[in-house]
Amino acid sequence: MPRSTTFRLFLAAAVFVGMIVLLAIMLSAAQFGLSLWQQLQAAPAWVMVLIGTLASLILGFGIWLSWRIVRPARARTGKAAAPLTEAELQAHLEAATAAGVDVESARRELEELARRRELEIIHLALFGEISSGKSSLINALLPGASVETDVIGGTTTTIQHYHWQRESGDEVVLVDVPGLSQIEREYDQVVMDEAQRAHAVIFVCDGDLTRDEYLALQPLLELKKPLIVAFNKLDRYSEDDRQLIRRQLANRFSSESQVTIAGIATRPMCKVTRVGPDGTEHEEEQLLPPQIDELRAAVQSALDSNMALLEHLRDTAVFELTVRKLDQAKADYRVKASADLVKTYTRRAVAGGLAAISPGTDILIQGYLGTRMIKSLCELYEVPVGEIELQKLLTLSQKQLRTALPLLLAVTGNAAKAFPGVGTLAGGLMHAVAYGLIFDALGHAVTRTLETRGELRPAPTSLTFRDNLVTDVESRARKLLRLALDIRNEQRPDD
Repeated sequence: MPRSTTFRLFLAAAVFVGMIVLLAIMLSAAQFGLSLWQQLQAAPAWVMVLIGTLASLILGFGIWLSWRIVRPARARTGKAAAPLTEAELQAHLEAATAAGVDVESARRELEELARRRELEIIHLALFGEISSGKSSLINALLPGASVETDVIGGTTTTIQHYHWQRESGDEVVLVDVPGLSQIEREYDQVVMDEAQRAHAVIFVCDGDLTRDEYLALQPLLELKKPLIVAFNKLDRYSEDDRQLIRRQLANRFSSESQVTIAGIATRPMCKVTRVGPDGTEHEEEQLLPPQIDELRAAVQSALDSNMALLEHLRDTAVFELTVRKLDQAKADYRVKASADLVKTYTRRAVAGGLAAISPGTDILIQGYLGTRMIKSLCELYEVPVGEIELQKLLTLSQKQLRTALPLLLAVTGNAAKAFPGVGTLAGGLMHAVAYGLIFDALGHAVTRTLETRGELRPAPTSLTFRDNLVTDVESRARKLLRLALDIRNEQRPDD
């Protein structure tokens, strides 16, 4: 009989048997239900109420539990932390300074903010791609400013400040930042810092925004400051094309109330026909006065609408910039301080192994030092650590160590061959080096976890510890052997 026919017959038989079993279950359930119903009718009323209540509670709990299991996970919507005030920032700076953190970069932001407040000068940050006409715009606004322009584009290589006297008499500083190039498709942090310090932002483009320009604008939009998109080179487009581009730009920013579209022409040209002395005619381009009235009006409107709000937005952005620089300073300090801590405790572990005077005392020494090292690193990263977490980490680390210790001792013994005479010494030196390897691996594992997770997680820390133990072991063992020999020589009494 063909194989497929046999399979079909087997499948048909299985279906038939399954239907019989299902029918038997249904009949049994029906019989049980009828029997239960007859018994309930003969029972007192309170029994029926009790059973009905219990059945409703169980059914309701089952429905609720099923819903909790299948519903989509909701994103956590905790309240955002309130931004720090200037007084709170100053307090944080003082505390960080007392802890040894270099906060000069963060402190300069507040000092510059205070200077700008006192001078009451308005700052406008000028952004855009290279060749979009930023430098020409500055020349149009400030005829006296000698800003280098180039037909190739990209002449602005550093951040430059230019002063502009508004019709109202207010003094404005134009901050010209390097333009986006074909290689660099986003602004670096130094450039974005200028946007945070400014009252408003002008973004110059020469048509509808490209995808890269639109993406580069997103961090500027997040500042929620007035942003003027200056559509340049109007003279190159027909009236219909101008209106089309305006509509496209308006649609892009329809949900961004702080964005204003302004049309400009920083170097408008027109063709004129000239007649030569001999009567011949020829066409040439003539430079016209810049058309920037719409931009001037947009700037005037943005600054006159609510200057107090602009000051508040500027101050808030500078505070955020200061916090970021303070956090970076703390991170840099912690990287160096944690490396120094691990190095210090690794040296103490090696010295403790060499100084053990009886079996078991080295274990006590290392247990105490290991606990102190972990606590010191947690204090450095301002992470609270409980005894339960600490003991769990030590327990997990010891499990990882059981399989790695023979390897560490073997590699240390092999590394000792580079030091004449060391290989013939007692095993105390080898164990001291092994302790050094263990502390070095554990210290860097704890540091890594605190940096990336912001808390002490025993399980992932122990896995990182395991990986660290077997990474570059021989090179580390040689360094620690040299250290152990130096410590042993220091511990010997003078001859």
